[in-house]
Amino acid sequence: MFIEQIDISGFKGISQLSLKLNASSSVLMGENRWGRSSLISALQLLSLDNKFYQFVDSDFYHDQYQCYGDNIIIKITYCQSHLHELNNQDYQPLRSVSYQSHQDNLHRITYQISANKQNNQIITQHKLLNAQGNPFNIENEKLLIATLIKLNPVMTLKNAINPEQLTVTNEPLSEHYISQLSNQLKAHSAELTQDELARGLQAARSLLEYYFVDQAHRNHYKQKNAKSTPRSEDWNVLEQINDVLDNLDNDYLRTVFLGIFGSIIDAKGNYSLSQSSMPILILEEPESLLHPIILSVAFRLLKNFPTQKIITSNSSDLVSLFSLENLYRLIRLPDKIIAKYIEPNSLSVSDSRRIAFHILYRRSNALFARCWLLVEGETEVWLLRELAEQSGYHLSSEGVQLIEFAQCGLKPLIKYANKMGIHWYVITDGDMAGKKYADTVKSLCGEDKNPNDYLTVLPARDIENFLFKHGFSHVYKLAAYNTTQHIDLPVHQIIQKAIHKSSKPDLAIAICDDAKSRGINAIPRLLMDTFSRIISSSKGLV
Repeated sequence: MFIEQIDISGFKGISQLSLKLNASSSVLMGENRWGRSSLISALQLLSLDNKFYQFVDSDFYHDQYQCYGDNIIIKITYCQSHLHELNNQDYQPLRSVSYQSHQDNLHRITYQISANKQNNQIITQHKLLNAQGNPFNIENEKLLIATLIKLNPVMTLKNAINPEQLTVTNEPLSEHYISQLSNQLKAHSAELTQDELARGLQAARSLLEYYFVDQAHRNHYKQKNAKSTPRSEDWNVLEQINDVLDNLDNDYLRTVFLGIFGSIIDAKGNYSLSQSSMPILILEEPESLLHPIILSVAFRLLKNFPTQKIITSNSSDLVSLFSLENLYRLIRLPDKIIAKYIEPNSLSVSDSRRIAFHILYRRSNALFARCWLLVEGETEVWLLRELAEQSGYHLSSEGVQLIEFAQCGLKPLIKYANKMGIHWYVITDGDMAGKKYADTVKSLCGEDKNPNDYLTVLPARDIENFLFKHGFSHVYKLAAYNTTQHIDLPVHQIIQKAIHKSSKPDLAIAICDDAKSRGINAIPRLLMDTFSRIISSSKGLV
């Protein structure tokens, strides 16, 4: 089973949060104070170490003024991973406390941990709830809760050892499963030699140990001769192994992966996993101690593990390794924390592909922004960033990301930003295409919104004509004809000549250099007002 949803009220730094998780991987992003540590603390109550946890004073929600609440409710809804999972012998006792959804016919189990303060005492309750949210009236409730957690234990992956000591396990059972996996991979890849397979899988095991095994428990096993830390070529082979695994859909391989995982967990010495257990993994900012290349290799490997992964990250490199539906933005509001994500089928296939290519793969840092400033071309991206900085507005520091939309299309970007809780603003030209973009903005900003809060239309056919007419004509004249005198030609011909003799990027640099030499008053008032409006909107989101 996997955690389908967690609802938290009044726990630590979370006043209210309702989070529906992805069955495979959920990557949680957010600025400081969105409640990351509190959410992880709530999930860790579902670990084997914290069964039947009893709350204490510090667990109750407290705001910045240290005002504490009186009630805690943490409700976790588990869902079947497949239709017949509860028919498994180990799961069968849980059928009595499950309920079936008519929408997908899958069974669910709801476990609630609650606490309240009564007469200077804290009363903690652990209950299994029915479909209506009422407690079951059963005698063996505690045993069933223990079974539920044992079969689906939450495990937090932490860096327990020195990052320079990527040693390998001495637990013999993992050797058996590694051998089994090697045999399977040999059958599907003629390009890898036996030696390469051995070295690549050794690197894989080292990565797992990097997160799971601590030195204090490893002495429980008979020591073998020390083996060397994986070399760069070993990581390269592991990447080739990932290529093979990505193209396989093999239940046996999944079983082998769990065997490797389970044996390494056993080596840690705290507890063992039963054969039917399906752990739920939590990874806190795994990018902090791994090189980006090894991080990429590690997570391609981890995605093949048939377990639910819940990951917190501030890394654009890591985020880009996942699909759009795996990404969650958590935003703190005055009274609650909200989660923004892409629900299944909420974007068309075409829009999803455009966003994946334009944002996820090429500009994944934009996923962490508070506001997108959408402009027509790449030249405007560089030009407006520089002019904003000269105006005293540091867009990146204020959470504003400049994105060109001509290649992707404006509609997919705005739709995605709306669904993910990202504010957006569009600067467009005054030509016919710009008017169509303006109509798109008006249709997507919301009926109760003022389009002027989302849009600036330049009073010119393009940004070059706008700048020519607002104090920078001499820059274009110099580039085109090496003079600042009057030229008896239409403006657009002078601009085209300047672009032909130079280039748009070079002209953008010349404009910025000229503005810098003349000071802030050289920057057009319309752009100054636009920058101010965007920064004000971005600050209002904090």
